[in-house]
Amino acid sequence: MEGKGWTFITMPKAASEKLPKRGRIAIEGAINGFAFRTSAFPDGEGSHQFMVNGTMRAGAKAAVGDTASFVIQPASDTVAFEIPDDLRAALKKSAKASAQWEKITPKAKAEWATWITSSKKEETRTVRVTETIERLTKGDKRPSD
Repeated sequence: MEGKGWTFITMPKAASEKLPKRGRIAIEGAINGFAFRTSAFPDGEGSHQFMVNGTMRAGAKAAVGDTASFVIQPASDTVAFEIPDDLRAALKKSAKASAQWEKITPKAKAEWATWITSSKKEETRTVRVTETIERLTKGDKRPSD
């Protein structure tokens, strides 16, 4: 199916069987040797679809309707970050905030850590750590919630 600048690719069922049946899954791979990273979504018919944009088609030297070679695998959503010491200490003092911290995604944890460490003043950082604990206790997942 062709959309505005996007081509929708339906994966073979045998390949889709290796992916989760529900929700978005990060994938990475190559089209004709051109590396890419995107998301695949279940199509409701036992397979997955993902979108190939114009940049991906150009990099793969493939036009709509061409036959292309795909290599696809699940991508890691791993995010590298360090928990600030002051946040770590505050989490140890709040079971509810700590429980919420364990539930949220690594990307969300990285957002909280960045929000705290981006403070220019120590007073602001202290306020942000306190606010992080309060908001995690209420069930917030990200600083932008």
